[in-house]
Amino acid sequence: MLRKTHTMRLSHIARELTALGADDDKSIDYTAAGLYIPAAQTIFATIVTSAVSVLTCWLIPVGAISAVRTLALTTTAGLLVIRRPINIGNTKGINTIFSALRPCCFIYVSCLVLEQLVHTCVSDESTYEHGYVRRIIYHCNMTLMTVSAFMRSRTPRSESDLPFLISTFALLVIALLPPPALALSGPLCSPPTLAVASERVLRAFMFACVYVTLVYCAAPISNNLADTLVCIARSTAASAWVMGAIVYSLPLALPQIAIVMYCSFTPTYLQYDDVNVDTDAEAADHIMNDRKSSPPRIHMREDARSAPRPLALQLMNGNSLTFDLPILKDKIVQDNQLSEQQRMAEVAASIL
Repeated sequence: MLRKTHTMRLSHIARELTALGADDDKSIDYTAAGLYIPAAQTIFATIVTSAVSVLTCWLIPVGAISAVRTLALTTTAGLLVIRRPINIGNTKGINTIFSALRPCCFIYVSCLVLEQLVHTCVSDESTYEHGYVRRIIYHCNMTLMTVSAFMRSRTPRSESDLPFLISTFALLVIALLPPPALALSGPLCSPPTLAVASERVLRAFMFACVYVTLVYCAAPISNNLADTLVCIARSTAASAWVMGAIVYSLPLALPQIAIVMYCSFTPTYLQYDDVNVDTDAEAADHIMNDRKSSPPRIHMREDARSAPRPLALQLMNGNSLTFDLPILKDKIVQDNQLSEQQRMAEVAASIL
């Protein structure tokens, strides 16, 4: 019985996830207030995740702290908040938006895990000069990621993946040449000071705000897996710099959000070449003047018995038309002769 209950619960969760991914309505109603509730939900979930990671290291004794335990509690807290969207009314496109917003919390947890992995291998042979060079390389690549993030912010809906490739290259260099490790350090197993804990929560908040803004301004065109993954990858690459940049550069997230919103809501005007087109009144005046000056005339030649010639169309006096219709006149004469012969035949038949 217990096994059956768990199966029913898992199937129920699977059906809910399937229903969220099957949004038949491809349009997104940006004027509905309910569409922006998942944004606040996503930001709150990311802050809760950061706060749980800090509280876990504070409340557990130093000797009993485990990175695995901290990771499990942090992930569970974020999952409970972001499990399903808060939907008020029937808002169009909320499932499409939420499918791209949901990974924000887990991307933040992944950043904590990667930062923790940096401190797993500590070498006693490392020197100060060696660590100093790697710190310079690290900050140079973070600067490169920040520049690529602002490139994406200027054109959030651009199909160019150059900013994404720049961020990926910078992350690859950081992975190959990581900053120096410190023993018993890391966000998952080291009790932070109050200043470090405040900085960590601030980073989570700014990261979530930038990510959410990018998702809304460059939402997937449809709620399928391919478009959602593209939106998630681009938004992550343009907001990941917040997690690794120095604390003095965190205020740059505010102008980035402003640039994204400005470039998204500024209308784009198409430029056309100048075309000389008369207005309706001017066109009417030209037509009336042409009719008054030279009204069209149709002239038929009197020589009806001349040899048949093709129909001729000539321009006379600039705007008037003259038609040469000898064939038409011959045809009329022949029809009259035939009609007279038929009448005479009818009269003779009646007499007989």
